[in-house]
Amino acid sequence: MNNFDFEKSRNFLEFMIEKNPDNKELIQAYVSLIEKKTDFDIEYIKGDADLRKDFEKNQTERFKADAEITKKSIEQGNAIPRKW
Repeated sequence: MNNFDFEKSRNFLEFMIEKNPDNKELIQAYVSLIEKKTDFDIEYIKGDADLRKDFEKNQTERFKADAEITKKSIEQGNAIPRKW
């Protein structure tokens, strides 16, 4: 759930709870909204961590490949290739 929709729903439920403080269903809906948003945010952060891990792995592989090319160029007496 995106933050805009969450805030809109949260504000609505808080308003309704203020008007009807004895309504247990509204309170349960509010608690459920918070729980769902928390679950969503946790999964989102986990997914972001996986993306970062993949990016770092790819960067490491690229640096290793660049280092190998540089090493072979030096061994063959060639100019060191520029990386930019």
